[in-house]
Amino acid sequence: MRALVFDRKLEPQGDYPDPVASPGESIVRVSVAGICGTDLEIARGYMQYRGVPGHEFAGRVIESQSSALRGKRVVGEINAGCGRCATCSAGLARHCPNRTVLGILGRDGAFSEYLRLPDVNLIPIPDSMPDDVAVFVEPLAAAYEIFEQTHLAR
Repeated sequence: MRALVFDRKLEPQGDYPDPVASPGESIVRVSVAGICGTDLEIARGYMQYRGVPGHEFAGRVIESQSSALRGKRVVGEINAGCGRCATCSAGLARHCPNRTVLGILGRDGAFSEYLRLPDVNLIPIPDSMPDDVAVFVEPLAAAYEIFEQTHLAR
């Protein structure tokens, strides 16, 4: 597949390996991917990341064990918890100490034709929402995360 790969510098590759889904994961064909400040920082060496960056996307599930997801247009929660630790068991997979993060930590991202994410991380979007709008779901969710972590007194 085609992908933009970072390994000390950004380079397009036409023969990057297709992702292979593990049990409970789906393969998504990326329709659109957004670029944010984190991606620019990765290009400067942030997190010592090597692989395909990009964590803001909209796409369509093309391979899944879940019939409910196959063919659906989706966006995704970028933090993929291990599913085995106490943090995940407490329902806090986004904060799992063993998590991977799409295009940021241990998991190839959206600057490619295809990506893989756990089924539980995929959020179907309505056909009425254009891809160029859906790509902003992740940054909007990140902004709302502030309200989950910080409680302001009136």
